[in-house]
Amino acid sequence: MKNKICDAIILAAGTSKRFNSTSPKQFLKINNKNLIDIAIDNLKSLKKIRNIYIVLKKNNPYKVKKDLKMIIGGSTRTKSVYKSLSFVSKTEDVPDNILIHDAARPCLDIRDLKELFSKGNKSTTGLSLGYPLTNALKKVNSRLEVISNVKRDNLYMSFTPQIFNFSKLFLAYTDIIRKEQNVDDEIEAMTKSGHKVKLMKSSPRNIKLTYQDDLEVIKALMKKI
Repeated sequence: MKNKICDAIILAAGTSKRFNSTSPKQFLKINNKNLIDIAIDNLKSLKKIRNIYIVLKKNNPYKVKKDLKMIIGGSTRTKSVYKSLSFVSKTEDVPDNILIHDAARPCLDIRDLKELFSKGNKSTTGLSLGYPLTNALKKVNSRLEVISNVKRDNLYMSFTPQIFNFSKLFLAYTDIIRKEQNVDDEIEAMTKSGHKVKLMKSSPRNIKLTYQDDLEVIKALMKKI
């Protein structure tokens, strides 16, 4: 099968409110390299990705290298993705597929990335990395009191990268923006438009840096990669 043209978007425009730091977490350095550059290096390891776009806040301190392209993000993740897709849609050679990755996931397993890309090349909609939920799941109130138990059967955590047919994802996000909605990720955007999306079981180490407590776990994992 002929390889479809695939571009990639790295989301790095968040304000990191839950991380509780004086600067956004994407500029944090692990092994002397910030999370944005780690994400870039991970994606560059897959030579079949054509262009990489970095989504950043306006007036950010990051210096984008000449072989990359910068897009100014929006006030939410949903708006940042839409602005990115809109930007790419106006380029001269629009890709067949688009891969979207959060800069806050530095522990990406390159083997998972390669398999995702290969399977995404055969998909008419797209797919995402993920891992089955193994812990007991509880719903709590504002006082952290358990109010219900949630059965974990058939429950998965979804990760990034996620890869999708560009045109279908752009239409899905266009509809979401028109309806003034927010989505957590591209899977939700696609399913809201009626598309069936599959998950690919991948490494559970692909955790997202969200809270300060995550940092030591990620640092330990990075030593093993």
